[in-house]
Amino acid sequence: MTDRWDVEAFWETRPRVLDRLDQEALFTEGALFDLACTAAARRATLPDPQDVRVFAGDNIVNPSMVEAYLPSRAIDGDFAGYAERLRARAGSFALTINSLQQFGWELWRALRRQVDPVLAAVPAPPAGGVDCHLIASAYGTAPTLVHKDTAGVFTYVVSGFKRYYTWPFEVFADLAGGEATQRQVNLPASVRYQDHLDTATVVEAGPGSVLYWPSDRWHCATSDGDLAVSLHLAHYRWEDRLALLTRRLQRSAAAELGIRRFAGGALPDQVTGDGPGDPRPVDARIREVVARLLDDQGLDLDLRLRRARRQTSSDFEVVPPLRPCAELGTEDRLTVPAESAVRTVDVDGETYLAVNGHVLRVRGGAWLDAFLPSLAPGTSRPFARWEEFAQAAGGPSGGEFAFLMREMVKRGALDHGEVAA
Repeated sequence: MTDRWDVEAFWETRPRVLDRLDQEALFTEGALFDLACTAAARRATLPDPQDVRVFAGDNIVNPSMVEAYLPSRAIDGDFAGYAERLRARAGSFALTINSLQQFGWELWRALRRQVDPVLAAVPAPPAGGVDCHLIASAYGTAPTLVHKDTAGVFTYVVSGFKRYYTWPFEVFADLAGGEATQRQVNLPASVRYQDHLDTATVVEAGPGSVLYWPSDRWHCATSDGDLAVSLHLAHYRWEDRLALLTRRLQRSAAAELGIRRFAGGALPDQVTGDGPGDPRPVDARIREVVARLLDDQGLDLDLRLRRARRQTSSDFEVVPPLRPCAELGTEDRLTVPAESAVRTVDVDGETYLAVNGHVLRVRGGAWLDAFLPSLAPGTSRPFARWEEFAQAAGGPSGGEFAFLMREMVKRGALDHGEVAA
């Protein structure tokens, strides 16, 4: 990819219009409509249901009413049918699905084929990680108007037409507020892109092209009013590490303190037998718990495992959930896919295995470092042969090894094929 995209020449410096370098089967309207319907069906069970949202006209649809605005295989059939239905209902619309990769392993593998060469070409992976957003829309001007994110974005135009007006950060810096380069900012609706054309750099294209702009660029999306479908691979440049640590610390402390943290003054007596309760003030107990957690190695382990997840997931923070895996027979063939990464993390005698953004602890896993080189992409062997490699590395056999291999299949490090001939 980078032998034709000179990423270093434009990365974080200027917008560009690029040619698509491949024809990914999953970067098509039909495949993306299926994923959009899957996302719509799973919306209510997502950790953040707002990962699937719809703008109707200039306003975001209330989450309690959004079901009627989501794509449906049975009702719409395809994006064209969906667009016809929503345009009749709202005039203009924009369906946005965040972290699209969580809805399909094959899509995620296709995305990794795009992302890995970019990450290899840049000086260091952006701190905020990578995410993929799907937008299916029909509008003149996007309802988000002039705004900036914190990501350098590659927009793959799948169908329709997209135009982005972009501006250097300094053009609207006086409106942005403090630390604006490190956060997402939407400018007031009174800031119209039409009034700032003289300072704008425009990138526009139809199907088959990729638009890029750096993370500090203000931008406003426009189109011709017809249906447009695009994939956005966003490399988020910033991450508030203080906020990350604070959230993790708060969760751990809140779990330990429970409802006692809501009390005031002295803690109520907690009499054990004839002994007195703890009379210390609540805030003193909170300080004690927080101080201990800050020195706790568990917090450091949590952050180390998070780094390992990102290092094995092409920097994606959100990855697809575990896949199902049936029992493995001795002649079942297991194949290593090209888009997979596995590494170990050893901490105080414990071995953790990071597999494509998922982590599991492996008891007695010191042998894994000798076994993992056998997982070369494209390698295909019957289960029994994999077991021989594990035993040669000092690993287990039988049920314990079969369990580990099933866990590897669930995490995408191996594909479970047909029974070997």
